[in-house]
Amino acid sequence: MADFSRTLNFTSANEDGATELEALALAPSDHVLCLTASGARPLDLLLGNPARITAIDINPAQNELLRLKIAAFKVLEDEALYAYLGITNSRHRPDLHRRVAAGLPPASRAFWEARPGAIASGVWHSGRWERVLRLGAFGTRRLRGRSIDRLFAASSLSEQADIWRTRFDDGLWHGAVRVLAQRWFWTRIIGEPGGAFLPPPAESEARLTGLFRRAAKHILFRGSDFAVLLFHGRHSVQRALPLHMRPENLAVVRERIDRIEITETGLDALGASGLGPFDAFSLSDFGSYCGQSDYDACWNGVIASARPGARFCERVFMNPVQPGPALADAVRVDPASSQALTHSDKAIIYDIRCGTLHPTRE
Repeated sequence: MADFSRTLNFTSANEDGATELEALALAPSDHVLCLTASGARPLDLLLGNPARITAIDINPAQNELLRLKIAAFKVLEDEALYAYLGITNSRHRPDLHRRVAAGLPPASRAFWEARPGAIASGVWHSGRWERVLRLGAFGTRRLRGRSIDRLFAASSLSEQADIWRTRFDDGLWHGAVRVLAQRWFWTRIIGEPGGAFLPPPAESEARLTGLFRRAAKHILFRGSDFAVLLFHGRHSVQRALPLHMRPENLAVVRERIDRIEITETGLDALGASGLGPFDAFSLSDFGSYCGQSDYDACWNGVIASARPGARFCERVFMNPVQPGPALADAVRVDPASSQALTHSDKAIIYDIRCGTLHPTRE
């Protein structure tokens, strides 16, 4: 199985950029630290108009994906951008790629020359998780096609919650989630190292089914780009897209795209990296891949590179790890804002943990 730390694992988007923007309340002078992943959050954060965004990842493939997306934004008009990435159909991606590749550094051009299949099919849906979600969506549509259509057509949250309760939240759904909650499924089938940190299966099953039950009452699935991937398998311009890919935002993203800088490093090394100081941190769900000691080491790196009062937004998926007692004074969570953003977040599967950082300078 391909090495998770060297392959394209996430290529589209499975988070809600509006949550990060609200949690971080960016100012025009802010320097933001953002984990790269699919590149969606760094690009979404441009809509908050910060001065700079430093995107980091320990996986060079994810950084190359962001470089490719940035180059595509710079040289392609809107329709060509959608076609090139794979959001709309196209027979001309090799021709479009020649234009995009001309704006890449040599090492990045070589990286993508070695992956002609991803370019030809559109990189947007070529990641490990995108393939898993597409397979799951195929099976779900075979079993619940009409119910999915009704779910996405719901005109109110109460109607949607009723559809979810009567047509989805049943034994078949719980059985499927029970399989997904097994560590072996994540580590052996998907090849996801985060599976090693999952809670026991019964606890994981209860959490996942509860998250969707909660989401059905708080957000309309038709407005969630993650729900589109989960139930339809692909994004399209006719359905919800992440913020930076919505037609009304493309021009703003292009105008500000040079504010993103990309670096390969980890959160634990931030203090010694010289990349900061940072005013805000978009941390995604890094805790999904950490035991307690590694998790605290990452927070120590974040704290060491933070300005006093810097804001942070963390996503909590399945691993319930929290900052250790020694970090309590420096990492101050805002419970009210965290709960409100958790309920409004359109990515469904996360709890939001946000607040401020208060480093002690010696």
